[in-house]
Amino acid sequence: MARFSMPSRAEMAAPFQSGETFKDWIKAPEAPEGQTRIGDSRWSNKDLEPTPPEQRTWTWYNLPLYWFSNMFGTTGWNVASSLVAVGLTWQQAFISCILGALISAFIVTGMARPGVMYHLGYPVLARSVMGMYGSYFFVFIRAIVCIIWYGIQTYYGANLLSVCFRCVFGSSWHNFANALPEGADVTSKQLLAFFIVWLVEFPFTWVHPTHIHYIFTIKGFIMPFACFGLFGWCMANGAGISNMDAASAAGAAVAERTPLGWAVMSGVNVIMGSLSPMLVNQPDLARYCRHPRDAGWLQGACVFFAKVLVFFLGLASTTSLQGKWGEAYWNLWDLLDAILDHYWTPAARAGVFFVSFSFIFSMFATNFGANSIPFGADMTGLFPKYLTIRRGQIICAILGIVVLPWKLIANASAFLSFLGSYNIFMAPLCAIIIFDYIVARKGNVHVPSLYKGSKEGLYWFKSGINWVGVCAWIGGTALGLPGLVGQYQPQSVGQVAKNMYMMGWVLTFSTSAIIYVGLIQVFKVKVFPAGCEDAPMEFEWLAKEGRDGFFEGEREGEIYAPASLQGEEVQASEKAQKMDA
Repeated sequence: MARFSMPSRAEMAAPFQSGETFKDWIKAPEAPEGQTRIGDSRWSNKDLEPTPPEQRTWTWYNLPLYWFSNMFGTTGWNVASSLVAVGLTWQQAFISCILGALISAFIVTGMARPGVMYHLGYPVLARSVMGMYGSYFFVFIRAIVCIIWYGIQTYYGANLLSVCFRCVFGSSWHNFANALPEGADVTSKQLLAFFIVWLVEFPFTWVHPTHIHYIFTIKGFIMPFACFGLFGWCMANGAGISNMDAASAAGAAVAERTPLGWAVMSGVNVIMGSLSPMLVNQPDLARYCRHPRDAGWLQGACVFFAKVLVFFLGLASTTSLQGKWGEAYWNLWDLLDAILDHYWTPAARAGVFFVSFSFIFSMFATNFGANSIPFGADMTGLFPKYLTIRRGQIICAILGIVVLPWKLIANASAFLSFLGSYNIFMAPLCAIIIFDYIVARKGNVHVPSLYKGSKEGLYWFKSGINWVGVCAWIGGTALGLPGLVGQYQPQSVGQVAKNMYMMGWVLTFSTSAIIYVGLIQVFKVKVFPAGCEDAPMEFEWLAKEGRDGFFEGEREGEIYAPASLQGEEVQASEKAQKMDA
């Protein structure tokens, strides 16, 4: 299991013994005397530097299981049900899923590549694309998304915990008195369950990413049983899979007014929206892989297969019960509550409890891998002198409370609007990162320059900002903004803007990619630092033959900040032996 420990009473009291001890405590851990680090505390700490070999604990099956388990989660199930609930036919929804999953499979692999080759996280890699200062804005954008999703996932868990409590306590919990007004969009029992779930998951923010992969392995084995079990029950007790056409009758009316192409593109946009945060997060997880193949095509295949499979299970289950009970339950907890309403038996209560508990566990794993770890990485990038990944994870958990997630997903339409809204910000970013790495730099990233915040630095560009990347991002994002406004104020924009928004992810990604590739033909990218311009322009030359992003003579002595394992610093001599092995 993951190795972590809560601080002891003495450790918690130590920082407050004096002003000096407190100042030392709030600073991020420094490298011990006798070791050198890349850059100063303004640009680096131990969590920002390349992952040392002894911390590369993720192997060939960890990332595939991460994606496989994430697809078998509440968001994957809810997306299918939501598309049916708002009027898409099952055929339109399913085609959307296949296309969205296929695109995601390629993006996942592309986003992971620089992370696994140079063992760097997103906040540091963003410097090579957007500049030393320009990267701050794009790190901040992702951090905001992580906070919002952390709160939403916790709210998912709260609703599922409420179902578990109903299975155990029956009517006493189901009829729990509500003291909140209707406009709050949350009940007293939901709010109580929210804080219970939050308190349970909070201690896990002390787990370092090098050890968190165990939870994805466990989740990868548990969730298929829960999903297939629920699917089987819905097929046996509902109208069956043959009802998928009948249950989409409402969607047929919508289809008459919405051409097939636009309906499918709208669905693709929603599918990509459910995956966008995790796509950008790829370098933060791939950096802990041992070999490049550990973040290769297998994880992309798992994304496609698992996404389509879970989408079908959720779609078929929803339409089966819709055919029998006359209502499409767009979220999982309402579906499970409806089962208890119709089948209040010991067997049904036990089955619903197991499914709910499994999805709660799934939520924990998703929150760690997709939200708290990336947010922690972002905080180290923004405030490297004071914050580490662990400290950032704690901050994410605290801020996740204040976003009022129940307001964002009050109904199916609000849920889908939320999923699609930040596509226009994240898709252009993915495009620029991938095409900068593959086309502009041919896979060559000079690691020392990522920590050099001066005019002589390779990634300083113009005043610390790569205006080519910024312009490409603005160009892609601008196309989706009018449609985003139309999602919340439909009368304020025309149909053209709404159609462009339906294409949100594909349109903004493609536009930014084209703009960026076009601009770098005019404004040539400098790939290697001064004095090394004659290096071979081969694909990933700097990552091969043990270079790891360094030229010969650039890493004299120990380059990595110390790895912290169970609270003990690894000595330089031990690390050198491991690196030589």
